[in-house]
Amino acid sequence: MASLSFFSWLFTLDHKRVGMIYTLIGVWPGFVGLSFSVMIRVNFVEPYFNVISSDCYNFLITNHGIIMIFFFLMPVLIGGFGNYLIPLLSGLPDLNLPRLNALSAWLLFPSILFLVLSMCLGAGIGWTFYPPLSSSLFSDSRGVDFLMFSLHLAGVSSLLGSINFICTLYSAFADNFVSRSSILLWSYLFTSILLLLTIPVLAAAITMLLFDRNFGSAFFDPLGGGDPVLFQHMFWFFGHPEVYVLILPGFGMVSHVCSNLGCAYDTFGFYGLLFAMFSIVCLGSVVWGHHMFTVGLDVKTAVFFSSVTMIIGVPTGIKVFSWLYMILNSRVSLREPVFWWVLSFIVLFTMGGVTGIILSACVLDNILHDTWFVVAHFHYVMSLGSYISIIIFFVWWWPVITGVSLNKYLLQCHCVISNVGFNLCFFPMHYFGICGLPRRVCVYESGYAWINMVCSVGSFVSAFSGCFFVFILWESLANKNVVLGYYGSSSTLLNLCWSPVPYHSNFFVRGLFVDYSVLAF
Repeated sequence: MASLSFFSWLFTLDHKRVGMIYTLIGVWPGFVGLSFSVMIRVNFVEPYFNVISSDCYNFLITNHGIIMIFFFLMPVLIGGFGNYLIPLLSGLPDLNLPRLNALSAWLLFPSILFLVLSMCLGAGIGWTFYPPLSSSLFSDSRGVDFLMFSLHLAGVSSLLGSINFICTLYSAFADNFVSRSSILLWSYLFTSILLLLTIPVLAAAITMLLFDRNFGSAFFDPLGGGDPVLFQHMFWFFGHPEVYVLILPGFGMVSHVCSNLGCAYDTFGFYGLLFAMFSIVCLGSVVWGHHMFTVGLDVKTAVFFSSVTMIIGVPTGIKVFSWLYMILNSRVSLREPVFWWVLSFIVLFTMGGVTGIILSACVLDNILHDTWFVVAHFHYVMSLGSYISIIIFFVWWWPVITGVSLNKYLLQCHCVISNVGFNLCFFPMHYFGICGLPRRVCVYESGYAWINMVCSVGSFVSAFSGCFFVFILWESLANKNVVLGYYGSSSTLLNLCWSPVPYHSNFFVRGLFVDYSVLAF
């Protein structure tokens, strides 16, 4: 029986406990970021009426983006879920570097401490840190420096975790590199490689910005021969692959769940899904310039970035059609909550992908750049895709983690409420963007009041759905709902584990392996 004492958790090396620590660390910043988004929407209830000051609005915009990306989605999706699932799905006792794994988790605490200090001192520079606004001339608050220190520590944590994942997955794939393992393992491998390649570039960019602010250098200061556009290139070289860093684990989870919903022995189109993911990683690493069409890029450069961005739609379409095939050929009950959430992921992600194709055209982007249209696209693709991936993880693997199941009727209600809130909040933003309403501005024309009210109501409904899901998790633990079937896999190694999985032990103690392919007849 595992010890539940404080020190047993503080010094634990068990990948499951470290994954839980990552998840718990990420959840409360997630609710802080959610509360910031609600405050932003409260400010838009009335035109020309600021509930909060302009400086406070900039502070909320800055910290909402940074918290949600670096301190909620990355710790939970990559650190938390990756730590828990990779050894279990690959049949390994633990990650290859358990001490490094624990260190990467605990580094998030000082990182969050610096983030809180930056909030106390004020940092309203936008989550992209663009100079000259982030320079000492326009933002002399020490909060900006603390924010950059915070990102440095979070980046070190992600780098250590990525190295650990790559080493572990190399061990898992050593015998057969093109292994027909769960596509989820491959998604974490590609995610780790992307992080390893892009985080050092972000670290270099914010280090150069720190030197400009504190030591008189002029990397991004035109008065000293610097170029602020250089920072944009460096930031978006990290920033665009970061979208795929956060959505690739979701791709893996949806592929894994779709395969198991169909009771299939193997994933349909495994190599198509695998090489589609590989293509997305390669193409997504060289299209950062589509965020910068308005800075005066050369025509040939703009055409290159625009064309490659459009090509990404091809491997993405392969994945979507593979998921649809697996769902349509499954025998799952239409009342299964996980089916509802997978369908929600596919529909909402596809909607965001279609608007992404629109924005990839450099001529159209010059019109829609820095409007609410971009906000809608970004949230449909990355925010909703990543958030729904988290929900799918809990719905599918909660019995494996805790030994209890979630209430299906509550999950169905939660899915309906969430989708209503998501679409009420973000879909009208496309209309704002087409009308030319600029984002990151805390006032707007009175003609948009009614539709802004719709967005705000959708934001409140979405926030309620997040709290409701926490209640569903608590209800399952309080009532100890009986697990009526095996979740997590149909014919993979997870079915050989006890539920919940024992502490610091992945021994496969239940001799059970079901070949579901024979059921097709």
